[in-house]
Amino acid sequence: MSILIKKNIEELIKKKIILITSSFNKSQIQPASLDLTLSSNCYRIKASFIPNNKKVSQLIESLALSKINLNNENLLEKNCIYLCELNEHLNLNNAYSAKSNPKSTTGRLDIFTRLITDYGKEYDVVDRGYNGKLYLEIIPQSFSIIVKKGLSLNQIRFYKDHLIINSFIKSQDISIYIKKNEICAYKAIKNTSAINLNKLNHYKINDFWETIIPKNNNFIIEKDEFYILRSLENIKIKDTIAAELEPFGDNFGNFRVHYAGFFDPGFGNNKLGTPAVFELRAYDTPFYVENKQKVARLNFYKLIEKSINTYGKKIKSNYHNQKLKLAKQFKNVK
Repeated sequence: MSILIKKNIEELIKKKIILITSSFNKSQIQPASLDLTLSSNCYRIKASFIPNNKKVSQLIESLALSKINLNNENLLEKNCIYLCELNEHLNLNNAYSAKSNPKSTTGRLDIFTRLITDYGKEYDVVDRGYNGKLYLEIIPQSFSIIVKKGLSLNQIRFYKDHLIINSFIKSQDISIYIKKNEICAYKAIKNTSAINLNKLNHYKINDFWETIIPKNNNFIIEKDEFYILRSLENIKIKDTIAAELEPFGDNFGNFRVHYAGFFDPGFGNNKLGTPAVFELRAYDTPFYVENKQKVARLNFYKLIEKSINTYGKKIKSNYHNQKLKLAKQFKNVK
């Protein structure tokens, strides 16, 4: 399979293979992905679900606790489950399939999201030939959030199946960076005010995050707490490839990297490269982590063709120069 680039996505929109039901912003099209946006139709629901042989609308009838109108700003409460219809619908033919993942900001705010399709048998995967609506399950976990129609929490990338049978190139193991006597992690504070996702460079870091400055090149991740760390390795993604971050399984440690990430072509494509940012959570028990500990694998894939539009300063990418960087809603550290 080949990952489509910006001009291919624009062509899919033109041909109405991707259908936009609300106002469309050209900035939604990234170098090798499309930002999906919330519609006004949102529901608080009783439980997560997989549709299998049902339409999502059928399940909403039995699972919805309340309907929320996102034409206005609305609060999504921490640890509650929401389902929002997206503005983008798909009319794929059998040549195309797609896969979704949370945007970088979504992961850094500990917002758990999963794409759901009618009759879908797994999250975040759109089968070849899918024709229908797209929905997003949203579970804020560390902070309550304020959202509105048009906001983007996830992105989707498209594959053309018949051109390259296997676009996989290589893998690279990625480890965490921990250095004594410097800020090497942030830990989410419990019981904070809500975060309005439309307010950028607005919130004070210390109101929401505890800084972790270890005395040695290690520290203990506490059970059920949420941490932001960075990778030891600097990553460089050329303009002919993209990459996906795959978290390691339980056999590598009693923790999980909370969100798999997608790296557009051009990420870190500078002299030194750019580190990745991880979201870690321990489960069952506290867990000791140390510098150079492997936590994920970066898989590299071929694009359908070289990308002219690449991730970085030119297209105002938020995290092109990151080190240990929190979500864009927090004030930059001077």
